[in-house]
Amino acid sequence: MEGIGILRNFRKDFYSLVSQIPKGKVTTYGRLAKALGDKIAARAVGTMLNQNPDPITVPCHRVIRSDGTLGGYGKGKEKKKELLEREGIDIEDGKVIDFDDILHLDFDSDRPLKKLRQIQENVKKKVSVQDLCGEVSKIAGVDVSYSYPKAYSTLSLWDDGEEIDRFTVERETKFPYIPTYLAFRELPCLIEVLEKAEPKPDIVMVDGNGVLHPRRIGLASHLGVEMDIPTIGVAKTKLCGDVIEKVDKDHRVSEIRYDGELIGHAILEGSRAKNPIYVSPGHHVPYDKTAELVRKYCEYKIPEPIRKAHIEAKKRRKKDG
Repeated sequence: MEGIGILRNFRKDFYSLVSQIPKGKVTTYGRLAKALGDKIAARAVGTMLNQNPDPITVPCHRVIRSDGTLGGYGKGKEKKKELLEREGIDIEDGKVIDFDDILHLDFDSDRPLKKLRQIQENVKKKVSVQDLCGEVSKIAGVDVSYSYPKAYSTLSLWDDGEEIDRFTVERETKFPYIPTYLAFRELPCLIEVLEKAEPKPDIVMVDGNGVLHPRRIGLASHLGVEMDIPTIGVAKTKLCGDVIEKVDKDHRVSEIRYDGELIGHAILEGSRAKNPIYVSPGHHVPYDKTAELVRKYCEYKIPEPIRKAHIEAKKRRKKDG
């Protein structure tokens, strides 16, 4: 898998950035996200700061909000205030005084997220919605559950409409959740569970987006190209595009278009479902077959292969928890 070295070193590189903030200076979550290569990672910055394994040498207390307020800290805001004041930083009413004068901006970084984004662009060129799956008998659903630093990925394998087996793998994953970068968090464990599964599925339904993605390269598409298998993306959140018609119990399916281009379908199935799921081709499955197969397996809101995989992955996580 391309980029595995970037993923392996991502947290190390991040904490190295935090260590560059000198005593008497502060920076913001957003500035660190930009130093990683994408401002969308600001929330992930907060998550990684809270998981800081070495607060003595990695001064996460020097990271504050863009409005000058202190933000969170593992040992509490009062401790964060105490540490900053001990370093000569003035704080009044929970805000850093003369914030702009002590803001650290100059980070030495190779911007790993920018490199991962380029990998996405390279993979996107290989995505196809041409029908190469032929007759479909065996379908799998995959999902991942997390308890940092472990990930539990499960594959639920179906044949002719019946579940025939489940496979689960556990591995360490330290790449955080960052919107539009989900593939780099989940691909390693999904690849491992797919390699474990026998017999191999004809199509894999993925808990994540396919081409219904701001860059047309969601988790399902990336996985399909990486493994050279037909995949379908099934997501609970719509990242982009417009639902053309309202979906309800009388009208179960609607196209989703972006700048006039078809990129997926909104589907509302199951008697108790209130909100639709967002379905799109991942790789080597056309739009009409994508919607048809997902609807066929929707006893509830989520297609059964994914729902069963989700239940099993969550159970394994709790068992080890």
